[in-house]
Amino acid sequence: MKSSIYYLLALTVLAFSSCEDVIDLKLKNAAPQIVIEANVVDNQNYQIVKISKTKNFDEDNSVVNVSGANVSVTEEGGQVYNFTEFSPGNYKSGFFVGKHGKKYTIKVDADGHTYTAFSTMPQRVNLDSLTVTELSFFGKKNKFVQVNFNDPVNIKNQYNYVITVNDTLRNAYYVDEDRFNDGKTVKNTLFTSSPDLKTGDKVSVDFQCIDYDIYRYFFAITQINGNGGPPTAPANPTSNFDNGALGYFSAHTSQKVMVKIP
Repeated sequence: MKSSIYYLLALTVLAFSSCEDVIDLKLKNAAPQIVIEANVVDNQNYQIVKISKTKNFDEDNSVVNVSGANVSVTEEGGQVYNFTEFSPGNYKSGFFVGKHGKKYTIKVDADGHTYTAFSTMPQRVNLDSLTVTELSFFGKKNKFVQVNFNDPVNIKNQYNYVITVNDTLRNAYYVDEDRFNDGKTVKNTLFTSSPDLKTGDKVSVDFQCIDYDIYRYFFAITQINGNGGPPTAPANPTSNFDNGALGYFSAHTSQKVMVKIP
């Protein structure tokens, strides 16, 4: 899954002073932490793992890639897939297609430490269609994309919609669960961020069925970013990796559908 992840260091500043005061923030440097972004999907013949490190608050935004790591994924039942580094910090498996209902465990050896995580790929739920709907807010009409599918009955499901507009990623984390629509027909409007959709735009949605831990992780990111309400206090989302690693490991289904805005 192509996505961008931003990790926010928890920071609390209590300052009661007049607007004329100059405040010198003495930020403490923290030891770099490993960041792992790993996915196993069911719609491609290989899998990708990205490994990097965090930087201090006052440094530039360039990525510190981690090379020389050993990466492997074990499929429930014993099959082990080893990854090869094809560019700095990017690792690729050989032929490997994720399977529904299987539990996967990832192991990463990097900089003298070992990090592990596991994820179970849910059963596939098919996205039936994308439609375009028009809604009015404060007298202004805006166009939005709506996803349409049938949620399976009596099965707990979580979903993520990765939204791309004209080949530009618009929203990598747009999560939903079936707490209130279990077994029902779902017609969910995706309220994308600015700029507004216009006639001729091509909108692609990667419809993903994700496990519950990944749902909670992505949901935490949306809350930090302020999606659906005011932003929450900055903090790193709880990773499913152990040993202090940041990031996530997700085994999920993937179905990409495109619609053109009329």
